[in-house]
Amino acid sequence: MKPVLRDIRRSDLEAMYRLDHRCFEPGIAFTRAQLESFFELESLQGVLAAAGRKLVGFAVGYIRRPSLGGVLTLDVDPAHRRGGVGRALFTELLERLARAGAETVRLEVDVRNAGAIAFYRSFGFRRIGRIPDYYKEGRDAFEMERPADPADRGRGRRPRSGDGRRRSAPRRPDAAA
Repeated sequence: MKPVLRDIRRSDLEAMYRLDHRCFEPGIAFTRAQLESFFELESLQGVLAAAGRKLVGFAVGYIRRPSLGGVLTLDVDPAHRRGGVGRALFTELLERLARAGAETVRLEVDVRNAGAIAFYRSFGFRRIGRIPDYYKEGRDAFEMERPADPADRGRGRRPRSGDGRRRSAPRRPDAAA
């Protein structure tokens, strides 16, 4: 069954929490409180992929400050990776951020996650910096950025390798600037 995209809702919180913990290791995965705090963001942009009644992925972002969009996370169920779910979610999130006023979009990604880095490059993201100990001590992140272009439908070249997984959220969404 092909996944259907829709807005995230508070009622999705528990399923989002379970999926995030399947996608990311303890200490990197979000707590329930962190996920719940996303819904308090005035500029929240969130999209979910569902196959039937099952959550198979979600992407969350927000407007960090005027004209700057931020990606908090992109989660895809391991059983549904490499089938276009991540690309569809991320394309939709980028379009929503652009419609919400973002002129530029930033994200953070684990420096060791070559697959995710290739995935983001396929969308036109470029590395602009390195953040020491972003995830925890010894776990740096690359900061990546691209212009928010609502005409870009995510048809960039397919990455040669990688599963599209990433983690790009500050410990708390209100900590990003």
